[in-house]
Amino acid sequence: MVRKIVSLLTVCLLAAALFCGCWGKDDSSSSSAQATPTPTTPSSGSLGADSMMPDGSGTTVPGNSSSGSSSVMPDESMRPDSGMDNNSASVRPTANWGTMLVNAENPLPGDFSVKTRSIEKYPDRSFDERAAADLEAMLNAAAGDGCPLYLVSAYRSVARQKALHERKVNFYLSKNYEPELAKEQAAKWVAAPGTSEHNLGLAADIVSAKWYNTHDDLTEEFEDTPEFEWLMAHCVEYGFVLRYPSDKTGTTGIGYEPWHYRYVGRDAAAYMKAHNLCLEELHAEQLAAG
Repeated sequence: MVRKIVSLLTVCLLAAALFCGCWGKDDSSSSSAQATPTPTTPSSGSLGADSMMPDGSGTTVPGNSSSGSSSVMPDESMRPDSGMDNNSASVRPTANWGTMLVNAENPLPGDFSVKTRSIEKYPDRSFDERAAADLEAMLNAAAGDGCPLYLVSAYRSVARQKALHERKVNFYLSKNYEPELAKEQAAKWVAAPGTSEHNLGLAADIVSAKWYNTHDDLTEEFEDTPEFEWLMAHCVEYGFVLRYPSDKTGTTGIGYEPWHYRYVGRDAAAYMKAHNLCLEELHAEQLAAG
């Protein structure tokens, strides 16, 4: 009997000690032990795009470049909008420098000028300085998502545009097109000088790094790549739109170009995507609204 009483007392004492120990545990230490670790920011070397870039230049996180070009986001006063909000897709943006329409019917004025700066890792390509940081951010984000892009061309002077246009005209002339028809066909692919968005400084021809390394020209087949899908899913977030969609050729007067992206600003991009508008249609709405 004594042995049973001793055993019972021992069990009770152990249970009491365990009970007191659980209730006496520090709550903060329990919470810290189960907390989710804070994720670390990947370094620019972890993007994995360097070896895939045709020119070996790679892609870096904005602000870490040693090329000398600034990657500081422009002042809000320089932006056509301050970023997307919940109403971006429903409220028509007012006309501004970002939504300026340039085409055959709306050529640039003779005294037009734009201040540009080079794009990170592309010292020979420049863009309107008010939108350059957004272009850099989009290129870097694509690389970070495993879809490295290549900036084929950006701002072009009117003189350069003239040379490209004449080359396209000569191509059709070599195919025995009549001169006027050759000019008409060329204009569907290369805008005449002063009517190109590249002269405006807000247009960029973009393909995948792999595409640029394995193709001699820009073709519609680029739409069959993961990089094109990435651009379609994310370009609006950076203020860009596909400028010449396949379902708007009758309105734009330009053939389908899955590589040609136009900066219009985040709000305008969101509105255009939500309402399936090309820039000509947005411009018409803005004119009608006064």
